[in-house]
Amino acid sequence: MTSIISHPQVVAPTTKDSRPSASLKELLESSRNLPKRLNDIGTIHLGLNEIKRKAYEIRKYNKTDKDSNPYTKAHYLLVGSGITIEEIQSELDSIDCHAIDPSAASQAGLTTSLNTRDFHGDIDSYISNQKDENILSAIEQSLSTAATDFDRYVNQNITIDWKQRKTELRDSLSALLKRGKPSTDIVSLPTKKPKAVKESLDTQLTWGNVKTKSILSSKFGFSDIKQSSDRKPIINPNVSYALRQKFELYAQVIYELNDAREEGKSYPLSTVFADLSKHEVNSRSKQLHEAWLIIRDFCDNDTSSASQSLERMFAKSYSADSLSDFESVSLRKRIVNKSRSYLENQFLDYITELYSTSDKSTDDKLATNTAKVQNFLDLTLKTKIKEWKIQNLTFINGVPIWAILFYLLRAGCYEEAVYLINENNDSFQKLERSFPTYLKSYCDSDDRKLSVELRGRLINEFNQSFKHNAQTADPFRYATYKLIGRCELSKKTLPSITLSIEDWLWLHLCLIKEDDSEDDDPIHEFYTLNDLQKSILQFGPESFNSSNANPMYLQALIFTGLYEDAVKHLFEYSEIDAVHLSITLAYYGLLRVSPCDDSDDSLVTSDSNGFKVISYARLIGYYTRTFKISDPRVAAEYLFCICLCDGLKPSLKAQQIELGQEAIRELVLETREFVLLLGKIDKDGTRIPGVIESRKKLLYLSNEESYLSKIAEQAAVKADEEGRPFDCILLYQLSEEFDTVISLVNRVLGEFLISIDLRANIDDVINEDVIKGETNIAKLATRLMKTYNSSPKILSKVSLKHRETCTTLLEILRIRKEFTSFNPDLVFILELIGKLNLIPCSSSIELEKIRVLSQEFSTLDESIAKNIPNLLVIEMSCIAQLFFELNQSFENGALNDFGSSNVSKEDKLAQLRAMSRNCMIYTGMVQYKMPREVYTTLVNLEVNM
Repeated sequence: MTSIISHPQVVAPTTKDSRPSASLKELLESSRNLPKRLNDIGTIHLGLNEIKRKAYEIRKYNKTDKDSNPYTKAHYLLVGSGITIEEIQSELDSIDCHAIDPSAASQAGLTTSLNTRDFHGDIDSYISNQKDENILSAIEQSLSTAATDFDRYVNQNITIDWKQRKTELRDSLSALLKRGKPSTDIVSLPTKKPKAVKESLDTQLTWGNVKTKSILSSKFGFSDIKQSSDRKPIINPNVSYALRQKFELYAQVIYELNDAREEGKSYPLSTVFADLSKHEVNSRSKQLHEAWLIIRDFCDNDTSSASQSLERMFAKSYSADSLSDFESVSLRKRIVNKSRSYLENQFLDYITELYSTSDKSTDDKLATNTAKVQNFLDLTLKTKIKEWKIQNLTFINGVPIWAILFYLLRAGCYEEAVYLINENNDSFQKLERSFPTYLKSYCDSDDRKLSVELRGRLINEFNQSFKHNAQTADPFRYATYKLIGRCELSKKTLPSITLSIEDWLWLHLCLIKEDDSEDDDPIHEFYTLNDLQKSILQFGPESFNSSNANPMYLQALIFTGLYEDAVKHLFEYSEIDAVHLSITLAYYGLLRVSPCDDSDDSLVTSDSNGFKVISYARLIGYYTRTFKISDPRVAAEYLFCICLCDGLKPSLKAQQIELGQEAIRELVLETREFVLLLGKIDKDGTRIPGVIESRKKLLYLSNEESYLSKIAEQAAVKADEEGRPFDCILLYQLSEEFDTVISLVNRVLGEFLISIDLRANIDDVINEDVIKGETNIAKLATRLMKTYNSSPKILSKVSLKHRETCTTLLEILRIRKEFTSFNPDLVFILELIGKLNLIPCSSSIELEKIRVLSQEFSTLDESIAKNIPNLLVIEMSCIAQLFFELNQSFENGALNDFGSSNVSKEDKLAQLRAMSRNCMIYTGMVQYKMPREVYTTLVNLEVNM
């Protein structure tokens, strides 16, 4: 056995009695004559620290003060062999210990040459051991750095919020329980209060609880949303049948919308949603149905723009930077006129329905609007004993003329109002001579406004008539004058008249005038749509939703053009309806969108100009969180709508387009539905498009090249950053980056080969379709190479180096399969290794060739270089096994195949030794580029030959 420990040659002083020295020399000579090789005893490998420890353990028992000494009888054995302990002890005591201490030798004036000559062997051994320690230290530091980098990567990228997962699971399970047994069958158990439950959940461990930039993040929430008490639970649409049915109907509408957008056609989106919502019966749904009708009346029922595309038709006007912009003023006028007209028609339908249910309807089949108003007044302004509730009404020919006139205007019956005045012209000529002129001018104008001259005259008469006797005058006469002339705008109330919320909105819309360029009124007489919006927001939903049977706040917001606030309010109790309302408003261009700012998690904010903006992209992405896995096609259709809000500014438009594309990429990576979303490539290289490619126009992708670059390739890059190699391979394959595909396959295949233990049967692992939940990289590499080699078009896009690397790795895989098979052909394995020309595998190879191979090791592809150590172990194992079988004269067909048939046994053994030696020479040249245990294994195999 080769000695690893070098004993220092100590120079002892010469004495007259040479017996102790002779005894030591005899022991030394005897030790050298011991057998150097024992097949059944392994080699001892002890470091310096281990040798020092063992020496200390043995030495500590020889102290004089020790009570028990296990070595007290050892001297009897030595005396029996002719060795005297006292003589050896005296020799050891006579050794000058300072002679072996370099610092002491220097102080004593000893020459450097003496120390170098006596201790040269020890210094070389120390330097060699120190070098090994430095290498091991460098490796350990590298591993520690890699572990730290990995932990940092996990903390930054893996953001699994377990608390959010628990909440979603609890909501889903609670919904299932509610649909199960009735509450009476469930045993009452003590439950925590909501606050206690929240505190308990907050104490649970969460991993990666960091705000994410992902648009599709399930953990993202809106901080400015107040949870309504009657909010519909956010559950998976697959749990509730009713919700699933509504989900599918709405999803079909979005699908049809995208079809129309792709074909460049208009789609009556608000009309479709209005038809879908009319079948729901609860109060909230009725309010939502009215909201859809308001939007339909504003957008879809405009005959003047029938030839105009509905998509983004109001974007330029609504997204203007200034309220004084001409198009912005025109849009606000349209909002006021359309809202007032809708309220008037709504009131006319209401009084018509009242008339149809009254007794008078049987007498008069063709009732006039005046008769309907009179019937309404009889029902609302008279007591049960048929007396008028308001005492100071003005009657002409037995009817309250001013009350009828006011409600005719309220119902939008302007022609009937003029006709009523003309019928009673004689009476008006006596009392209100100028009023018929005012009324006719008001009713004939398109915007229901008087000229400056007529308005000035009317205001003078108003001040003369009502300044001092407003309390005693007919309240409807006061209201009519105030309405037509927009008088006394500092007081926008109507005394003695009870107004509903709809009446209040209609009155304020009538008093609004947006274009004030011709007026010289004082500032307190100005009243614009912006003023009404501020009043509604100041009152809040409590003032408009006081009646649970008819909540009006959502309608009030839409009537006045507060579209962002309408979406926010609706989101508080119905997420699905809020999302589709936002898509509808975005389609018509009635939504201002905000940049996707990660620092602000509010749904609605204000931009630099003070306008309300909504986080539209996050809203759509947030909605898809419950069904993006189960229905990725539907989720994709919704995400295509993000690019609807392209904005007017080029920077905002580019940002919204990028958000839409980023959301699609995230959907691809999260769902992994690559074939459905991205398509696939046939064996002949033909592309079969997926959902995204067929809708690329909606993502502002003009051609296939831009689609591959922006979607498939960018998704592949992100998958690579997230450490998902198999997804990355498939995505690069779909983006037609075939050279990158083979490069990634080489990397994954190389890592797979070194991850499997050499003793494991790799063939069993490869035959599985899936390896550890991932795609079988061995089968994938084989299939890809076969497909690429059969297609010249694809093959031309793959570099020769990457193809050769993949072929080499597949050959290494073949060697591994053969080596771990039940009855491996060792000679055949050595032949396969030799054909690779990566490591020396011949007895006749020259030293220069071995040196060339060792130099080429640094130029090898990393995936191949990682597998060189395993190849060396396989080769040396085959050589050692052949040597053993040949040395034991086993009958084996492989032995007959090794070497020439006329070569003797000794020659074959010599060839095997030569192959082993060449392998070790190569290993020595690349020793520090491989793991230390590999070199140890090779030495152990080589020493037995």
